[in-house]
This record gives sequence, C-alpha cells and structure tokens, in this order.
Amino acid sequence: MNQPVLIAILAIAIAISITVSIAVIVSAADAQAARTIKVIGVGVFVAVAIVLLRHARVSVNFTASMPVGVYSLTSLSPNGVNRGMLVAAGAPIHAAEVGWKRGYLARGPCADGTELLLKSVVATVGDEVNVTAAGVAVNGCLLSHSQPVPRDRSGRRLTPWPVRHYRLRRGQLWLYAANDRSWDSRYWGPAQAANVRARALPLVVLSQQQPPTCSVVRPADGALPG
Repeated sequence: MNQPVLIAILAIAIAISITVSIAVIVSAADAQAARTIKVIGVGVFVAVAIVLLRHARVSVNFTASMPVGVYSLTSLSPNGVNRGMLVAAGAPIHAAEVGWKRGYLARGPCADGTELLLKSVVATVGDEVNVTAAGVAVNGCLLSHSQPVPRDRSGRRLTPWPVRHYRLRRGQLWLYAANDRSWDSRYWGPAQAANVRARALPLVVLSQQQPPTCSVVRPADGALPG
C-alpha cells in the first residue's frame, strides 16, 4: 500500500475518531457547552482533513464529469501516459483562459495558475480521432456522451473543436469524460502530454463510471475510420 493511500486512510480514521469523541462529549455536556464543543470539533475536523488530504496528494471531485469521490494522485511522466488511463491534467492554455474567465476552473497548480482536471486518456500518438457534429470517434468507434453542446449551463456559447480527421502526433493526447457536458478535448482539441501531472486512482467514489472501450483498437498505418 503506497503512502498516499496510507495517509488518506489515516485522515479518514482521524475524522471518525473526532466524530466519535464529539458525540461522547456532547452527550455528557449541557446545551451551551455542547454547541461550543461541536463548533470546535467541526473546525478541527476540517483543518485536519484539509492538511492530510493535501499532503496525501489526492483530488476531491464534485463535478459530474467523473464519479464524485476522492482520487489518489501518483506521479507520472509524460512518456508514461497511456491510452485508457485516468489522469489529472491541465487544460491547454487557450482553453484554460476561457475556463478561468467563465468560472469553469478554480485556481490550482498548473502553469497558467488553474486547477487540474480529471479526464480519461482515449487517444495517444498515432491514434485517429474523428470529430463530427454527432460526437468524437477514436479509431472508428464513437465515444458515448461525446457530442458537444452549443451552450453552457449559463447560456454562453461553446465552440466545439473543428470537424475533421486528426492523427495525433507525439506528445498529443485526447482527453475525455463520459458526460454530455464534460469540458474536454471536444472543445479544446488535442492536449499535451506535458500537461499531465499525475495518474488518478479512485480511493472512495460514490458511483462507478465505465471506462471508454472505443480506443483499444488502433487502425493500420494510413487507415482512417470509416
């Protein structure tokens, strides 16, 4: 068991201990003391959880693109990124600028100062990506929930990546999440492997998302999806 997992388990154990302690004390105290102890206990819990979660290199996801939960982040070199991985990556600079202005992205550790996003790698060097109005196909197979939508939830116009065939070059990735409103390469285009900061592994999630299966077959050199 690696260190991030151990520290995350420790954070959960401490949180449980604090919660139990508060419950025991509150049951034996008068009403005013109980309220004071409860406030202090909640503050301690939040502080401890934040410190431990940051130290453990984890990401807490509340968006609909990926299952809500806690993900462990492990170091990953750009050369180690493979199709099928779930990664924490920065959006391309042109996309990050839009994301920051519109409030899609919070502040974070990326070079442009924005947060990391959890996405699946569905295509790498040599893979064929076919962008259409109906969605994105990788090596001839259409990805579910990959059709771009014309506007965001606030009614602002979204511009999809231009419709055409692409063969990804070295260092390029296509990032995706199986959600109709995922903000991913359907709008950004190819992302850079250098923008990937970590591999993400689910620790505790509230639901499961089936991994994409369309990117496992690679066409022969020169072949385009039909």
